Amino acid sequence: MWFLWLALGLALVTVAGLYTRRRVVDAAGALGLSSRGRVALRWGIAWLLFGYPAIMFATVAASLALGRDRMGGFDGPLATWALVYPFFLAVLIVVQALPYLLIIDAVARARRIAMGRGRAVATLAPIVLLAIYTPARIVWERGDLRWRHHVVHVARPPGPPPLRVAFVADFQQDDHTDAARAAAVMGRIAAQRPDLVLAGGDWINMGPDHIAAAARTAALAPSRYGTFSVRGDHDHFAYVDRGRSIDAVTGALRAAGVEMVHNAVRRFEHHGRTVAVGFLTYSYPSRASTADIERLIGELQGADVRILVTHQLVADVAARARDRVDLILAAHTHGGQVNPLLGLWHVPLARLETPYVDGRYQLGATTIIVTAGVGYSIVPFRYASPGSVELVELVW
Repeated sequence: MWFLWLALGLALVTVAGLYTRRRVVDAAGALGLSSRGRVALRWGIAWLLFGYPAIMFATVAASLALGRDRMGGFDGPLATWALVYPFFLAVLIVVQALPYLLIIDAVARARRIAMGRGRAVATLAPIVLLAIYTPARIVWERGDLRWRHHVVHVARPPGPPPLRVAFVADFQQDDHTDAARAAAVMGRIAAQRPDLVLAGGDWINMGPDHIAAAARTAALAPSRYGTFSVRGDHDHFAYVDRGRSIDAVTGALRAAGVEMVHNAVRRFEHHGRTVAVGFLTYSYPSRASTADIERLIGELQGADVRILVTHQLVADVAARARDRVDLILAAHTHGGQVNPLLGLWHVPLARLETPYVDGRYQLGATTIIVTAGVGYSIVPFRYASPGSVELVELVW
């Protein structure tokens, strides 16, 4: 499914990019840019919008053709600043400016206004403003991390002290979310002295280089009952062989004292109360079957506290767990991570795949908490979507 969204996104970027390029070049010509300058501008915009995808696809194809066990990456500083940042910023500016350009064109056609200086200025104005606003906001918010405290009331007779759970996900450790930043986050979690640390997966981003460092990160927040994780989609992307990837990440975490649990339940005794936590493998590369989902939820029944942890939460899984678990913890969305400005509002594109994008939701008697995570996926920055760590107290 994810590759369909990727194909659709690239198709839309291509169409929007070609349209925007034509409008920008025409507007620049109306403002006096020479013929040679317009050619250079045309090629420059083409490089910004299509250079990185072309190189990326060529790299993937070459890796597969040569039988390499891993894909080439673009995490290094040269590739990041020369290719990755320019591409994603250009795409963001085009996507955000597109509605304004369409409106300006529609008005100009209706009133038969040629591309003169006035229309040229109107065409370039939103692009220039967004070219200033977008990187400025990204830089201003870089590193922002919300520490959200949740109190969840469990319908049981009062008695033992609250169960304190720290939920963290999506470190996606790489050159952009390095070991120092990840360690600082886990150190702050450890300072909260949680009873249980649960993780939503995605300890690495791409490739095997950061597996060992990610495992060391996972072990930095000890708790009474330990640290447990589900599998994330990026945990499958260390190697071309996804099974090898999961085995490598799982093994490294195990060696660090952290268990990555696959479609199974773990039980804990908390001051005389039974806490059952189900770890559901649900992500694009590996989705639990309906039978596995029902079995896992069924195994939680009878416990005093029933928690379901999953990497990706879709409406169907939430509906099946409704009123049968006390708490669902999910990740994956990054709160949208890159939420473009459409009109006056930033819109999280993650709503295309799930209604549970970021924060706390109530579904009957079931509380749902979706973390925005810590690191970055594909795009090496966040835009109008700061990360988060969830600190949950389950009280009776």
